[in-house]
Amino acid sequence: MIKHLIKLIWNKRRSNFLLTTEIFASFIVLFGVMSLVFYNYGNYAQPLGYDYKDVWAAYFTRQDMPDSLFYDAVARARRQAEAHREVKQAALSSSNTPYSQTTIQWSINYEGKSVLSQMIMADDNYAPVLNMPLEEGRWMEQAEVESAQPVVVLNRQAREALFGDEPALGKLVGFSDGDKKWKVVGVLGNFKLSGEFQSLQPVVFLNHRAHEVPAEVVLLKVNADADASFEAALMKEFNGLARDANIELSYLDGQRRNQLSITRVPMIIASAVCGFLLLNVGLGLLGVLWFNIRKRRDEIGLRRALGATRGGILAHFVGEAIVIAAFAVAAGLFFAGQFPLLGVFGLDAAIYLNAALASVAILLALVAACAFAPSREAAQVQPAMVLHEE
Repeated sequence: MIKHLIKLIWNKRRSNFLLTTEIFASFIVLFGVMSLVFYNYGNYAQPLGYDYKDVWAAYFTRQDMPDSLFYDAVARARRQAEAHREVKQAALSSSNTPYSQTTIQWSINYEGKSVLSQMIMADDNYAPVLNMPLEEGRWMEQAEVESAQPVVVLNRQAREALFGDEPALGKLVGFSDGDKKWKVVGVLGNFKLSGEFQSLQPVVFLNHRAHEVPAEVVLLKVNADADASFEAALMKEFNGLARDANIELSYLDGQRRNQLSITRVPMIIASAVCGFLLLNVGLGLLGVLWFNIRKRRDEIGLRRALGATRGGILAHFVGEAIVIAAFAVAAGLFFAGQFPLLGVFGLDAAIYLNAALASVAILLALVAACAFAPSREAAQVQPAMVLHEE
């Protein structure tokens, strides 16, 4: 039967060319959208690595203050914030806090290996404030921070990139900006600085007191009853401590919503465009099939008169539409197969495979659904009525 359908379609290749082209274009667009969806879903399914709820971030920006006075004011702001009952814990951090859309990248080195990583200056309270569980070792201690000892904590991706299967604790690493050696004291799991949709990347946490530029952000883990009045009082205290600095207070969950929208909006727009294209293809397919079936009423009546069943007529026209779609999908799969072979966009081959399979399933289901109603009408043609009209 398939051979017969292919022969019929080939004989009408000119009339089917436009429909095949539309389905091919739809497959390419759908493949791109599904690749984006599978990529973002794979990232979203990975653990975030920290808890952003009830965490505030006070960003201090130095204006005309001398460095010594500015960083001392930031440290005093952290200590003063912890004195409030609304604050569970406070920590110091560099400006690239979670969801802040700020990046600080350096190369971390170990025995000839160099890995570009996110660098976060932190203190001993950073991990408790963000509820970050460690897989190996420990977080930097208060004594190490106060004595400015060069210690670092790596996330899993940084440890694997630098040491592979070797133990990381106690190893000495360096950075591209100097000859100082830093001791690895702990390893945590994932840490997705830019949020849920970020791919897993190496992240290194440094003792901020051991670095030439100390931390300039105060992270606050607050109680659930912390309200706007407490925020206003806290900002008044901070402004009193750093009069010549610009201070901005932000909620991590609010920053998270902004960050997620940056990823969601392109997906929504791409999905809307793809959906509109699929709708046009579906309506076009519906119209073409209805037109062809009405033109072929004589053929259908003759088939019924020669013993063709309603189910056979229905299967014939649905199969004809699916075979047309299969030609377009086969051409689309050829082009889609070039993406993993050429390493386009640097995505994993499994993402492209899943996107291709999903695109094939969606398109074939759409074609079958659009072909069902016209084919059902063709199956209901009465041979006696057609022969009488003839």
